[in-house]
Amino acid sequence: MTNDAVAGRVLSAAAVAGERVRLDVLARVVDESAGEVLVAVDALVRSGALVVAPDAGEAWFADETARRDAEDRLPLADRAELHRRTAEVLEADHGADSAEIVRHWLGAVAATAGRLERSRRQLRLAMACVRAGDLATAHATTQSIVMTARTEQSAELLAEAAVVLEPIGQSVWDGDIYQWCTEALAASGLPPRTSVRLLARQAQAASYLGRWREALAASSEALEQAESIGDSDLLAEALTARQLATSGPDDVEELTAAAERMIQLGTTTGVAATELRGRLWRVDALWYGGDLSAIAAEIGRIASCAGRAGGPNGRWHVLITRASLALARAEFDDAEALLDDALAEFRRIGHPAAHGAEVAFRMLLGHHRGHADALLGTAAWQFGTDVRWDLSARLARAFVLVDANRLDEAAALYQRCGRPETWHGWRAAELLVSAIAARVAAAVGATDDVRRFRARLEPQRGRYVVGGAGATNFLGPVELALGICAASLGEWDAAAEDLRTACARSRTIGAPGFAVESACLLAETYERSGDRSQARAVAGETLTLARTLGMTPWTHRLEQLATPDDPLSPREQEVARLVADGLSNRAIAAALVISERTAQNHVQHVLTKLGFASRAQVAAWVAGRRRAE
Repeated sequence: MTNDAVAGRVLSAAAVAGERVRLDVLARVVDESAGEVLVAVDALVRSGALVVAPDAGEAWFADETARRDAEDRLPLADRAELHRRTAEVLEADHGADSAEIVRHWLGAVAATAGRLERSRRQLRLAMACVRAGDLATAHATTQSIVMTARTEQSAELLAEAAVVLEPIGQSVWDGDIYQWCTEALAASGLPPRTSVRLLARQAQAASYLGRWREALAASSEALEQAESIGDSDLLAEALTARQLATSGPDDVEELTAAAERMIQLGTTTGVAATELRGRLWRVDALWYGGDLSAIAAEIGRIASCAGRAGGPNGRWHVLITRASLALARAEFDDAEALLDDALAEFRRIGHPAAHGAEVAFRMLLGHHRGHADALLGTAAWQFGTDVRWDLSARLARAFVLVDANRLDEAAALYQRCGRPETWHGWRAAELLVSAIAARVAAAVGATDDVRRFRARLEPQRGRYVVGGAGATNFLGPVELALGICAASLGEWDAAAEDLRTACARSRTIGAPGFAVESACLLAETYERSGDRSQARAVAGETLTLARTLGMTPWTHRLEQLATPDDPLSPREQEVARLVADGLSNRAIAAALVISERTAQNHVQHVLTKLGFASRAQVAAWVAGRRRAE
């Protein structure tokens, strides 16, 4: 090819590239040697068409208007091809601007006339949009590809389109993925590799849509087929689907093994995104074991993977893991700042999971530091059609209302959850849901449900309450929830033993906020059982730490316990003794020569001040005080 011909191609490539282009990118786009491209660039510089910055290795048009005119004069086919080649060259360059890659694929698509060829370039555009965080364009582009696949009756194109997007917790988006995968899987004669990818993506979408059994079945089948094929990319996709469908407290061993396999796949293939997922799964397993030190050590490795993988998702995972660890360690200000940084990443790309992640995190932050007014209202708990929040929005808000001592409202919300045996949830969230539900049931006096949740939690002794699959919602040792259950049933010795264990385990792992909470509940248990001196001693020992950490609601509760004042007025003490003797409200009224309504109010005041939900608990409290006297 003559020098003039090479110069012409270089000038056209530079016109399409944009305001500035690296010389090495130009060489790869025109597919000529670096030497020939430099000769052509020198000639273009001498002619005044281009300007070069030798130190930066970049070139640009001397006149931006001339560049635009040169691009506009190119035949559509040539322009589309140059956009395609530029996009592919930039995709191979780790440091390339993802928005620039999207721009070039948009240019390639816009200048392509053939429907099928246009759709194939749209596939690349959609994938580039996902990497750039342009979720709206990614979704719209994939929908367009699917329409073409249906019109052209191309099962191959439909199968390719179905696996472009990953579920994100938005019902329309996730529903589309599920439908596309189901439709594509119905085609006959699918290649085994295509089948695995479709099954894996269908399982992921099913998990987000609340189709738990389908997710388990599809992920199991995908993993089995991937194992038989032996392809590392397929195995990574199948393991990802399986992790999302499981990750419950009974899956920790499987999750740990999957994490190690995924990390190995990522390191041996050099795919940072694969290694990143494996390390996040390892952190999930570590949360169940409460190994905060190991999680801290893993964060640096996660950050390295995220940096190499690029994109907003990796940065989100680094920030939210750091925030969750800070929250578990009662570093509340740091936790909130890291949360804000993480949310900024997701909001910048319009990710629908940002709202749910913020509500869940602030719920746990407020549990120890005090809830903001926003969480006490209804607006924050609106999640549209996201089925994963169908139960949690009511149950978690009831948990917040219990913390705020708004028990009547909490009880009404709890009733709207339905009977616990009808709940069907994500395996990754089952331990967290049971622990939260146990606390709410105990607070509102649903003793039958307390027994049910206690039975669910009992086999998990030694673990820590967490929402798995990347959620990192940490709620302390399982024994803390078990102690709450025992106390609400009036089993004071069992409650004290579990709460002492929870306090000790929280201190051991470096979670002082949960140590304070456990100690406060232990002191309240002593108080309710009649051992007032022990209650004051535990509260006094814990009060300084609670104040230092800024745990305002728990500080207030401890201050009440640490003072020697009796929680009940003399008249209320008298009413409590009559309740303990088995008298009804009417009998109490007769004994004290007051109206039955007044007697009822006194009984309710006794229950409220002591934090009880039943007369039997009052009787046990009085009996304990009588023994102490």
